[in-house]
Amino acid sequence: MKKNSKNTTKEASQDLNALYRDIVDSTNTLIWRTDAEGRFTFLNPAWGKNYGYKVDDMLGRPFSDFQVQEAEEHYINAFRNCLIGESIIGHETTYFSKSGDEVDLAINMIPLHDSDGSVIGTQGTAFDITERKRADELLQYISAKDELTGLYNLHTFMSMTEQQIKTANREKKQMLIIYTGVDGMQIINDDHGREAGDKVLIDTANILRKTFREADILARTGGDEFVISTLLSSKDHDKLIMTRLKENLDKYNADKSGSLKLSLSFGTSFYNPDKPLTIEEVLSRADEKMHEHKEGKKR
Repeated sequence: MKKNSKNTTKEASQDLNALYRDIVDSTNTLIWRTDAEGRFTFLNPAWGKNYGYKVDDMLGRPFSDFQVQEAEEHYINAFRNCLIGESIIGHETTYFSKSGDEVDLAINMIPLHDSDGSVIGTQGTAFDITERKRADELLQYISAKDELTGLYNLHTFMSMTEQQIKTANREKKQMLIIYTGVDGMQIINDDHGREAGDKVLIDTANILRKTFREADILARTGGDEFVISTLLSSKDHDKLIMTRLKENLDKYNADKSGSLKLSLSFGTSFYNPDKPLTIEEVLSRADEKMHEHKEGKKR
């Protein structure tokens, strides 16, 4: 006997609904619905399975209750835009898991309509992008830093010093640029090997870190040369800096001998807001003076 076509259609619809439920329940993708006030009305099990929350504890509460504070306002703006008909694609936000860990999410959200076509809330999906964000941050760190010493590279130094110049102009402060180079680097490498030479460069970077403030910008420009930019806060600040740098160098050399005694050449130049120069001009002057100092030691 043939099945009634209505029964067949009903069974097919039930099978399809069961399939949808299975997908929603089993996926690691976060799925939700909210009412027009932003309160959760539906959450799939992934919220609890991956991040420790009981779904019942989240229902009736807005997503902003679970977000880090700085992300909350941006999400609320995106939610309001969704309510007036905008589809939100790839909105990035951060919320806390039940254990307090920060989780980075990419959200897709569309308006939810009733049978009359009125917007009654939102529905959407979210994907965990925490690992991708961490990888991006690591890549940015690597691209900004010198691999050996951990100081900034020249490209990053130039970018950050441009911002420092804006501060100097705004606060009417002078900026000091110091170029320094390790003397006799080739001799160190020849006498003690490349590893010893690398250690000298790392030690030089550490001396610079010990000498300068956290707000100062330190970079390795390549080879055996380094550059620093610092805003001067007092009339004799530059003299105090150079005195402190030489004292730290003397402490380092106290137990060193021969070619492992660290010798540095210096060149300085100033950026004056009253007579502004380009960063390239200021750097060039300091670089020239450093090389003059280095050559003078050979005579």
